[in-house]
Amino acid sequence: MISEQDINDAKKLGYIIDVPSNLAAKQINDHFTGLKLMTLLAGIETLLDAHTEKPANKRIVIDATPIPYFQILYLSNNYADEDKGLTMSRYFEYENGRLIVYHHYLVFPKSARGQGLGTRVMGVWFDQYLNMGVKEIRVHAGLKDGGAVWAKVGFKASDKNEMENILQSARTILEGTEELQDVEAIFNDYYQKEPGGKAFPIEDWANIDEMLLVLKLSTYNWHGRIDLTNQEELLNFKEYVGR
Repeated sequence: MISEQDINDAKKLGYIIDVPSNLAAKQINDHFTGLKLMTLLAGIETLLDAHTEKPANKRIVIDATPIPYFQILYLSNNYADEDKGLTMSRYFEYENGRLIVYHHYLVFPKSARGQGLGTRVMGVWFDQYLNMGVKEIRVHAGLKDGGAVWAKVGFKASDKNEMENILQSARTILEGTEELQDVEAIFNDYYQKEPGGKAFPIEDWANIDEMLLVLKLSTYNWHGRIDLTNQEELLNFKEYVGR
């Protein structure tokens, strides 16, 4: 249970919350049961504070109408700087009674990249997904190397048109190679079985070195999801974040 004191403690850490503390606690307890707010914020602060230009812009958004909504936003003062800025945003909504979390943004300054920081941040969040009973994680892959990174994590691609666009890019870059044949075979095999499928195993593309480069270079974004009610997907993501 979230207490009014928890909300006040979050405010002391610098988080802006636009509703009164007692109402914020009630809305979280009513709609986002299981969240250990201060445990989550302590983990975020530990991991991100040293990489954040001050003053940081930290905000918790809670809204119960018309659909319960919860977001934590963490921005460095220079967040718009592509090389030095830091941005993290996660938000939760319900869809057909299922709690969904959106991996909205996670961008680190260059000096903090390639050190496993993103994986550790995801691990802190993942603990709370389990506590809250989150059913699905969604992502829009497109920032910097995001198209490759999220594929390697194990997200399934949910839009066939987006996969066709990336495949067309691969045909241009990998024309005449055996790797392109493998890429096309993975695409055809899945969509012949699932013509309208929303769980294309894009990680199989990312496991081909040449295709991983295409995913990094591609100008096409893609939308993906991990189904936490699927035991295999759950365990794969759990292993990735080291939990």
